[in-house]
Amino acid sequence: MMMLTASKTMARAGLAAARHCRLIKPVRVLASNPFLNSADLMGRKYLYTDSFAEPNPVNGANVVNGADSAIKKEKYKVPKRIHQKIVSASDAVELVRDGDTVAVSGFVCQGAPEAVLKALGERFERTSSPKNLTLFFGGGPGDYGEKGLSHLGREKEDGTCMLFRTIGGHYGQVPKVADLALANKVEAWTLPMGSVSRMIRAQSTHSPGHITTVGLGTYVDPEITGGAVNEKAAQSPFHSKLVSRINIDGEENLMYKALPIDVAIIRGTTADAQGNITLEHESLLCDQKIVAAAAKNSGGIVIAQVKRVAGSGTLPSRSVGVPGPMVDCVVVVDEKDHDELHPMSYLEKHNPVLTGEIKTGAEGVEPMEMGLRKLIARRAFFCVKPNKIVNLGIGLPEGVASVASEEGMLDYLTLSTEPGVFGGLPASGHSFGPAFNASSLMEMNQMFDFYDGGGLDMCFLGAAQISPEGDVNVSRMSKDRLTGPGGFIDISQSTRTVCFMTSLTAKGLKVETPGDGTLKIAKEGQVKKLVPKVMEKTFSGDEAVRRGQNVLYVTERCVFQRTAKAEKLELIEIAPGMDLQKDILDQMEFEPIISPNLKLMDTRIFNPDKMGVTSEIFGSLEDRCVYREHQHTLFIDLFGITLNEEEDVDWFYEGLQSIMHPLVENKGPIDIVANYDGFDIRKGLEEKYVEKLGILQKDYYKSVKRFSGHAFKRAQIKDSLRVDAFDADKLYDEFDTDHNGTLSLEELRAGFAEYFQLELTPSTLRNFVAGGEDDHEATISREKFRTGMDAVFHGA
Repeated sequence: MMMLTASKTMARAGLAAARHCRLIKPVRVLASNPFLNSADLMGRKYLYTDSFAEPNPVNGANVVNGADSAIKKEKYKVPKRIHQKIVSASDAVELVRDGDTVAVSGFVCQGAPEAVLKALGERFERTSSPKNLTLFFGGGPGDYGEKGLSHLGREKEDGTCMLFRTIGGHYGQVPKVADLALANKVEAWTLPMGSVSRMIRAQSTHSPGHITTVGLGTYVDPEITGGAVNEKAAQSPFHSKLVSRINIDGEENLMYKALPIDVAIIRGTTADAQGNITLEHESLLCDQKIVAAAAKNSGGIVIAQVKRVAGSGTLPSRSVGVPGPMVDCVVVVDEKDHDELHPMSYLEKHNPVLTGEIKTGAEGVEPMEMGLRKLIARRAFFCVKPNKIVNLGIGLPEGVASVASEEGMLDYLTLSTEPGVFGGLPASGHSFGPAFNASSLMEMNQMFDFYDGGGLDMCFLGAAQISPEGDVNVSRMSKDRLTGPGGFIDISQSTRTVCFMTSLTAKGLKVETPGDGTLKIAKEGQVKKLVPKVMEKTFSGDEAVRRGQNVLYVTERCVFQRTAKAEKLELIEIAPGMDLQKDILDQMEFEPIISPNLKLMDTRIFNPDKMGVTSEIFGSLEDRCVYREHQHTLFIDLFGITLNEEEDVDWFYEGLQSIMHPLVENKGPIDIVANYDGFDIRKGLEEKYVEKLGILQKDYYKSVKRFSGHAFKRAQIKDSLRVDAFDADKLYDEFDTDHNGTLSLEELRAGFAEYFQLELTPSTLRNFVAGGEDDHEATISREKFRTGMDAVFHGA
């Protein structure tokens, strides 16, 4: 009997259990222990070795790596359990019943269990079963055509649909499923990808659902549409249960309901006899483990597709991504079918740099040609700060990485992607998800935990439509085109600094840069993107103000911002050469606020030469030194400084000497706290650097502590920033730059950045907002300021 719940086994398998348990075509066997016995699978012998073993059809001996000499081992009987778990794709999908809820792992074009999905679709074509399935997915997978989840977007001539309901994060890559939703033939919802991921995790623990503030004020809020795509979904009794508002301690939250999973279809690389699954050739960790756990704990089944099999007990336990007890069926794809049914992605058969198996030299980014996309990316780049964790969206935002590389800043940023990638250079276009030379991978649900908790410092995202209030639409382009939010809502709602990037108009827009620092519109676009009301609110400007986020809207010819000072967008920058009325206001469908301090965009953006702004972003040596007089301590932030030549070492020594000398002359030797994160010395300069540093230590140092990253920031504020170390009322007045007796969130954030070099996260800002998170006035009273300061610095 297969490893299923007993009742499920009888109900699903019945008399056909024997058929379900047969082996598929002979497979290769991989193992790490060369001393294991050979195995006989379907009458053909395999030797468990460090390499693939090829069967010799003549004498039955095992020839390792095609060697002429044969290595013979005594056969042993294959354990019965391997017969129980390894099945063909067609047999595995026989276990899927009408009305089941099916969850599938994968992300966009990456990691599709194509063989199983194809077999499932073919079964429906033959038998009209399984039908009325509920399809539950986050990021896909699909190839933007007929493959992936599109295999399940089938309908018979008599109107019988394979699907009854779909709940997903992104439909763009699965057009056959999207078509059914748009035709109102299935109940369909689009939800934030991070919430879908955690809904599945919640089901694995039998929690009622995923509770979060992500989605409030957007179209997924039940007070708007609740994520319903069509009329069939909006009228479904299930609709009111899927996303609901709940109040916890006076704060509004959304609860995304956990759903029992009947069938999980996941993908890995290698399986062993117990069903343990490893993921070494997968470019991403696409929540395979929690999808399997959710199904298993729902009394469902787990079907895992792999490309090869290892010997029993040979897989290192730390390499196992999905434990065997969670897996019921293993579908092994024959090697000859790997390219079609088990490629790394629909765009690449295999790329070891994306899977993390090998590292290459620093991955360069091709410079962008001077044009519309580069102009927008250049202006957005001015928002970049070193030593920050950044997310770049698909499309225009990818240009920020190119500009950062061109300006020498890419090495000082940590780029990340929502399926769980830190570091490296994210793949672009339809390959989006993994990264070249990534520094680490984590599961998608864990990455969204990090994002939603405020871990992202800044993000750069696209925008299809923008409203007067600063609302943004990216999830629904038209009534006949369905995309979904992907990770956009999670990312945009939880990040401190958000930069939306778009052209002011679309469809035919052409621009010219004469080379004199100005911009000219050669041909105006036919479609205006700043509209009175967005078709679907994927981002809420009002909610962003309430959360205290710093939000910019960057175009090729102007820049807007949304703050608490006004209820709609404010125009703050205009490109040189642009006519305010003709080129800006006439190309919008609403009237923005014109800033009294309206300024020109930096002329370097519109010149073909490198902008050379990196030194401005990093700041001078003097800017990097902060002196605490009552401690007689100098904090030196060396992040991003590289000493390339002997003259650089002299500059470094003389600069620090000029800063330290008057301090030491006045109060004696000084304590030094230095941040060496991102500091570098070119080979051959070490001796001179040590010599100069020795002079500084001898003449000026009392003590020295060296930290990196956040540890340096913590050391900087530890003793000096206590609530009792400053006058809160005086500080409140200094933060109140408008001198109106009240403190806005913008003033609070600016004050913290200027006085303490600290950025407040959206969750930390809740300590200051008068009346809690629901106070739309977003002002801070003096009393709330005192208690908020205590909360921020307690234990710092």
